[in-house]
Amino acid sequence: MPLPRPFALIQTEDQWLRASHLNTALDDGVVGLAWIADKAAASAGGPVPAAAGLAFDGYCRLYHSVPAEGRVERQLWAGGDPLQPATPLPDPLDLFASVTPQPLGDFHLVHDAPAALDEPRALAVDDDDRLFVAEAGARDILVFDLWSSRLLRRIPLPGRPLDLAINGESVLALLADPISLVRFDARTGPFSKELPDGVNSPSRIAVSPANEVFVLDQAGTDKARAVSPKTQIEVPVPGACDIEFLCDGDVSILVASRRANEDFLRLRLAPGAIEELPPLKARDYDGLGIVRTPDNRIGFWTLRGFRHAVPARVRYFPKGRVIGFRLDSGDFRTVWGRLFLDACIPKDTSITVSCAATDEPPDPETDPPVTYHKPGNVLTGGPGQPPLSPPLPPVSFVPDTIDQPLYRRDTGRELPWARFAPDDPFQTYEAPILAGPGRYLWVILELSGNTRFTPRVRSLRAEYPSHDLLRRLPKTFSRDEAAASFLRRYLAIFDGALGELDSRASLRHPLLDPLAAPAEILPWLAGFIGLVLDERWPEQSRREIIKEAIWLFRFRGTIAGLSRFLQLYTGTQIIIIEKFRLRGLGSIGEAGGLESRSILGAGFRVGGAIGETEEVQLSGSEQDAFETHAHRFSVIIPASLTTEQLAVVQQILDVHRPAHTLVDVCTVGAGMRVGRGLHIELTSIIGRTGGFAPLQLGGSTLGRDTLIGRPVAGTVVESSRLGSDSRVG
Repeated sequence: MPLPRPFALIQTEDQWLRASHLNTALDDGVVGLAWIADKAAASAGGPVPAAAGLAFDGYCRLYHSVPAEGRVERQLWAGGDPLQPATPLPDPLDLFASVTPQPLGDFHLVHDAPAALDEPRALAVDDDDRLFVAEAGARDILVFDLWSSRLLRRIPLPGRPLDLAINGESVLALLADPISLVRFDARTGPFSKELPDGVNSPSRIAVSPANEVFVLDQAGTDKARAVSPKTQIEVPVPGACDIEFLCDGDVSILVASRRANEDFLRLRLAPGAIEELPPLKARDYDGLGIVRTPDNRIGFWTLRGFRHAVPARVRYFPKGRVIGFRLDSGDFRTVWGRLFLDACIPKDTSITVSCAATDEPPDPETDPPVTYHKPGNVLTGGPGQPPLSPPLPPVSFVPDTIDQPLYRRDTGRELPWARFAPDDPFQTYEAPILAGPGRYLWVILELSGNTRFTPRVRSLRAEYPSHDLLRRLPKTFSRDEAAASFLRRYLAIFDGALGELDSRASLRHPLLDPLAAPAEILPWLAGFIGLVLDERWPEQSRREIIKEAIWLFRFRGTIAGLSRFLQLYTGTQIIIIEKFRLRGLGSIGEAGGLESRSILGAGFRVGGAIGETEEVQLSGSEQDAFETHAHRFSVIIPASLTTEQLAVVQQILDVHRPAHTLVDVCTVGAGMRVGRGLHIELTSIIGRTGGFAPLQLGGSTLGRDTLIGRPVAGTVVESSRLGSDSRVG
């Protein structure tokens, strides 16, 4: 059976950068028509306005500084609707009020209340929900603990703070008078850091998702740029007044706001290039700063409150061309076969192709190659092709009119068993390569649109060599060149259909690989080993369980088998404790008797009372260790599970545990209790969880879902007084 024919392709972002572009743009490795952004309102000019801070805490609450009134307000973020302003909380936060001394019963403090905040500008919230407020007038930083609503620290600065940014576990502050960059956290610092070379007038600072710091220099001018102190990367952002970052997979997107009522710039910082993306519309933007929202969007402040930036309406060029570089088959007199494009072609748009092939290109002096043009939205790179690029075609090989259409394949890709994702808008299009024989091939694409939509191309594949069905027919059918060309194209239809069927048959082994098989045939594949898949499982987990099903059945009902089964579903390490191993040392779950006599710091006791040295004979049910510990075990899952996930875990245990055993499940949401089944490195886990919830009167139980106190700065165990330097709640 024949295997798929080889092909030459243009697919990656680096390859598309080496092609010549005319009125086309490159967006994350996808080529489309370049856009013409609507003209923004005329800028008022003059100095850049001072910032007003915006920040979100861990509960998605928005903090907004009002420098003119000397306060910071808190509002509830309306994350579901990008056009709705933020909704004020029933008790809007005034941080100045949080540091005002409160009356204690009938006693009142005699000194005057402190004045309002001194021009609060930039804001930042770290992972521990500590709010940092930059007081530009007082030249210091206030650190507030949002849990206890108390002022933790006041950090004096050597200069006037301009902007703040969170960088890992520390905070960066950009200062003026003198210009400097300092680093600190809630307890230490500040420590000086170096600014990039040549930065003379910085005004904003931002940190990318990869923890790379960028400083905005010469804000509000045509020479504005974002500079990285670490890598010395310079990103031109003309007219920018503030910068912020979004995350797009492994790539960072830099968003630069300009003056009030102007669109925001978007730049993708790809490894090989800096690409400009269509801008964002910011209606009624006040020009005082932007922030990244918890759902990875850009927000800003208006007179009506908080809003989200939305994609701006752009106009595309009606036509554009992509002239590919030279593709090499490796053999002279190669007859090229079919051309395949993975493309998205909306209504009222089209893509046409033209191909040229030769064994020896013409002399560059008499027939010079096409002039190289980089994509219209790529800001880096010189005027010529990148180094080591294959040559572009001669000018004579590029026709004035390109009219060969494409055919959309109803059967998907031509590659055996290769499929698109269900939500992928791209389809595979096909066309015969209408070019004479030759080792080298050039492909020219012409994209046409209606200025509102653009076709997009992700991948181009040129198949070689063509079929040899003409050799199996009498020579009389191919004596005439025109007849042979028509017959070759006509027979390519049948050769393609039969060849793809043969290729799928010869490469059917991917169907038996659980990691490569299509998702819809996983139940069929699991049926070979008598396994019934649960559709509630994630797709990757279903693939893994099919792969390891033989081993899992072999160790079914054992600790190793159950642990691995649950680990495949939950994605976390599972701990299984057999209760007979803990007899006399406490247990997991709800029980009495022996468990209540595990005393942290005083050792573990079996029977007896605290303070008694004599042994006491166990009586009643406490003597029956078989009844309390035999055939029982606990499953500890160090993760917060949803109701559906808990149901799946329980079903796994019901089906695969030994039938005579009893089991209980303990997750992070169950909490940790000292003296009732606390086991170091087993049921005690240090780390962040999402299990904490606000206290509700009448709906919380002390010792279960309610915590007493929270460690704050200055609290020392056994050296603090309740109501003095410690508080309950």
